[in-house]
Amino acid sequence: MRLFVALFGLIGCALASNVVVLTPDNFSKVVDGSKPALVEFYAPVSVNLCGHCKSLAPVYEELADAFAKEDGVIIAKVDADAHKDLGKKYGVTGFPTLKWFPKDTTSPEDYSSGRDLESLASFVSSKTGLKAALKKPPPTAVRVLDNSEDFYSVVGDKNILVEFYAPWCGHCKNLAPTYEKVAQAFANEPNCVVANVDATVNKDVAEKYEVSGYPTIKFFQSGSKEAVTYEGGRTEADFISFLNDKCGTERVPGGGLKATAGVLPAFDAAVAKFMTNKSARQAALEDAKKVSFKQFSKYAKFYVKVMEKVIKDGDSYIAKETGRLEKIIASGTTTAAKKDDFEIRKNILNIFAAAGAKEVESDTTEKDEL
Repeated sequence: MRLFVALFGLIGCALASNVVVLTPDNFSKVVDGSKPALVEFYAPVSVNLCGHCKSLAPVYEELADAFAKEDGVIIAKVDADAHKDLGKKYGVTGFPTLKWFPKDTTSPEDYSSGRDLESLASFVSSKTGLKAALKKPPPTAVRVLDNSEDFYSVVGDKNILVEFYAPWCGHCKNLAPTYEKVAQAFANEPNCVVANVDATVNKDVAEKYEVSGYPTIKFFQSGSKEAVTYEGGRTEADFISFLNDKCGTERVPGGGLKATAGVLPAFDAAVAKFMTNKSARQAALEDAKKVSFKQFSKYAKFYVKVMEKVIKDGDSYIAKETGRLEKIIASGTTTAAKKDDFEIRKNILNIFAAAGAKEVESDTTEKDEL
């Protein structure tokens, strides 16, 4: 198909990736019956004329890529808003409209199947006998609830956010990339699950929870099968804020942790004493050990370890260890669990650094006053 496109470049055919761009000047030359063609009549996204065109655009590019090495089919598009006569000629009344032009004719057939990549590729293959080179999508972080048994095994057992969707739903497709990011952000939170269920297949579940439109998003608190309808915003930050509130987690967009994650306020007094009074450091360490016995968090021991290291190696240990952890986190070579662990340790080190900074600021103020 790339060779075909290159040849048409000589007659003014514009190219956007592997999708052939048609105009009144080249339409009859490209779609001439010599090869079958799938043509999208669209309105430009740049002027916000067609939301559905915007949704289809990346899928259509993938479709063209899937048949890029085949010489037996044309995947093309035409701006029917700019070229209204072409749209009128082929009976286009809405956007996007897809028309199939079989080989040996310039009279099109309406395309009325799904507008997801698999449906489009399957249609073209069935018409041409050509095989689509579809890229395998990466594994999803969203927990897919395939059936009612799977659904009820999770709901009530954990905190879970569930999207009820329909495969043909444009709004669901628009939400999918954001929802995937949210699922990735909580992938290392075992008690906070991001899931979805095909409501057109699992109709009994959808009916029970009064799902009447798509996507519908419900939250189920751990220990309960009662649903709370999610009515917040649909950005990654909106979902993450909601789940943090419901699950008691401290995630941020991108999957990292807040600066407060893992920090134990019970150690505040001991840390302040340790960093602001060097002569009292041993006593502060003993205070921290007593506090650690009453804490269930494994990071209680890290507070004690930091104090012991500072006493042994000096205050510079805090900055050196923080820098080491930052390099490991930035390298992207650790597992999600290790990354969380390092971020929490860095948060605790920052508490020590902040307490030390207050002491320096206090000393500076006193000298200025003198």
